[in-house]
Amino acid sequence: MGSTRMIVISRPDLVEKVWGPASLKNTKFIFRTSHSEGIDEIGLGTKGIVFNRNIDVWAINRRFMNIISIPPFLRESINLSNKVIDQVFEYWKTLENEGMQIDICEWLDAVGADIVSTTATGKSIASATKLFNSLDIENKKSIHGIWENGVKFIQAIHLHVESVAFMFLIPTMFRRNIPFIKDINKKYLDNKDWIYEELERIISEKQKEIENTPLSQPLESNILTLLLTTNTERDLDKISVGHFESPLTKDEVISIICEVFTSGLDTTSSSLSFIIFYLARHRDVYLKMRQEILNVYGTLNNPVLILESYGKLKYIEAVIYESIRILPTTSSIPRAATEDIEFDGFTIKADTTVHLDIFALNHNPKYFKDPETFNPDRFLTDKDSITKYAYIPFGNGVRACPGRSWAMVQMKTFLIKLVCTFDIYSNDKSDTPKYVYRAVNRPINIYINVKTRNG
Repeated sequence: MGSTRMIVISRPDLVEKVWGPASLKNTKFIFRTSHSEGIDEIGLGTKGIVFNRNIDVWAINRRFMNIISIPPFLRESINLSNKVIDQVFEYWKTLENEGMQIDICEWLDAVGADIVSTTATGKSIASATKLFNSLDIENKKSIHGIWENGVKFIQAIHLHVESVAFMFLIPTMFRRNIPFIKDINKKYLDNKDWIYEELERIISEKQKEIENTPLSQPLESNILTLLLTTNTERDLDKISVGHFESPLTKDEVISIICEVFTSGLDTTSSSLSFIIFYLARHRDVYLKMRQEILNVYGTLNNPVLILESYGKLKYIEAVIYESIRILPTTSSIPRAATEDIEFDGFTIKADTTVHLDIFALNHNPKYFKDPETFNPDRFLTDKDSITKYAYIPFGNGVRACPGRSWAMVQMKTFLIKLVCTFDIYSNDKSDTPKYVYRAVNRPINIYINVKTRNG
């Protein structure tokens, strides 16, 4: 890629060599990517989790981020998601009565933004409300959000995600000196600066709120509050992640919260959009999901959703896995070697990036029979026959996605409530959804009609 050598693999035995080791001391591929001046410039090379090459800092940040996979946090996420989805479905019923189609990509982007913003900071953006109001249905308006600049912030996060591939792949000399390219470079850097300024404002407001709250009064449970109070007298025992010598600095908090948004928005909402595309074309799968919900909860009328019941939803889980197998939001996962290493008969030099071609692996008929066919049953009846490391949608090993449990809970919550509330239809006869590449695969032009379920 330009002057930089990259390795691309799509064999499970090689995937195991890179993503298999579960401890720092056993892996030779702890870096996410090779060193990139561009990644450093947008604040990712030595901060946060995803691209952080400072392993000591990464390890501490990763321990903090483990909170989004523990039961108390996931239970709070279910409760919050319920509230957001209930409001959105009331809007959808209005669109149903108006005979209007639903742009799934826009709506799920809004749902994701509302869930992530409130979970991360305690501040509501109300993106779904703004989207509903933008449809300008006569006498149908709702309140606006309470986060000043909230919608602009979400748009900036999407642009920040887009900037990653550009900053990583385009050599610094080109980015800074070539006309037009240097303008794009400036746009991305200015956007990063604005995001950090906005997060600094939000964090300062939250710090004042915490300082003005009596010690006897509990604080609201969100990621930002936890980050600001860990290892202080206000440490939240409710979702504690352990103790450190000192609280996180404001700069550290900014980088972690920024990655909660960049990692939590595009992937989950895009995956759900792809899932619904396939469900609208496979009525039998939709009805099987509904039957499983009835078996687990005993009712389809506002079932009480608790975390402990989610493990029983094996078919819904299979639907999710099959959808992201056929069309993963991330087509490749990179890792970089920490030292020279012998690899399948070749010598890989230190700091060389190895890319796993997820799409090629997931569509290889050697590992998945009829790979282009949407068949959730393969993750039920044929699950044990799937070759190890032929399917790792959330990565694996030391740098596996820390948000995988949170993502699964969000997707299951939405799908349960969707299946219980509506029947869905689509006039699109194509076999695969349309999408564009923006560092992740973002779906476009997925439209459905809904009809409120009777009985």
